[in-house]
Amino acid sequence: MDSTPSTSKANISPVKRRTRLNLGHLSISEKQCILNLYKQILTDDPGTKMVTIVAKIADAAGIAKSTVYRTIKEYKKTGAVTPSKRSGGRPPLVSQFEESTKTSVRQIIHNFFYHSELPTLDKILKEINSREDLPQMCRSSLYKLMKQINFKYLKRSRKSVLIERDDIIRWRRKYLKAIKQYRNEGRAIYYLDETWLNEGHTKQKVWTDDTIRTRRQAFVEGLSTGLKNPSGKGKRLIILHVGSENGFVNEGLLLFEGRKTSDYHEEMNAEVFEEWFASFLVKIPENAVIVMDNAPYQEDKMCNLDGIMDNIIEISVDTNEDSSFGESSDEGGN
Repeated sequence: MDSTPSTSKANISPVKRRTRLNLGHLSISEKQCILNLYKQILTDDPGTKMVTIVAKIADAAGIAKSTVYRTIKEYKKTGAVTPSKRSGGRPPLVSQFEESTKTSVRQIIHNFFYHSELPTLDKILKEINSREDLPQMCRSSLYKLMKQINFKYLKRSRKSVLIERDDIIRWRRKYLKAIKQYRNEGRAIYYLDETWLNEGHTKQKVWTDDTIRTRRQAFVEGLSTGLKNPSGKGKRLIILHVGSENGFVNEGLLLFEGRKTSDYHEEMNAEVFEEWFASFLVKIPENAVIVMDNAPYQEDKMCNLDGIMDNIIEISVDTNEDSSFGESSDEGGN
């Protein structure tokens, strides 16, 4: 007797069940596969019973017998097969709009690119709803439609990594403890900071058409290659302001055009900061708290707080007839 085990069964791959479709719907190609198996079985053995045919097809395709029965019944009745109709539920968004509508929406977005204008959802939606030849839609529907016609909302390349150091963590805890105490005391808290803005400043994310691959393709289809970035940074504005939960301090804005192209902190100096600081200090309530960072020009003047407060009091006295108003400013700067 041959001791070699038979491998006929081992070589037969197990039947893989077909991945279940949403709501059990079948496409035309899937139904056609069922019909091909049905015809092949009848060709090989015309006398095969329907029950046996259905069982073989169900096992081979990994689907339910009832699905096979319905497909064959449809074929015998109409001579063809159609995609399964969805029963209940809302139809998918893509089926609600014609291809002409999708093309028009794409053209609208590229028109913004042509005019070097950022195509935000609100702008696109306003343009669509203002046209009589396009269907009315809401913001969420437009977002889904843009995704389905291969538009992507991409972030412009500028990566930043936040590294938490132990000293930063300690400073944060110290700040949170102090600010909580000031709030419990009912003191007004003002926040002071500076920033900059280039003439060529633009948004980091913008809608892009993922179907456009080359300039020639865009030309042939009458579209654009997308929104161009500004050619340069342009002029730089330096902005310094202070405010609280009630809004910005009235006339507390310091705004001027920068002359340097490197770090915007170099545009400020201790003298300019002291003059501006004194101008708004007399406008905030007594015993207020001012929160600021440790910019170099601020440290230069704040390292000797008594000296700067004496200067600010003198300025307040000179600019106000009531000298007591200057004394209240001293408390406001602490």
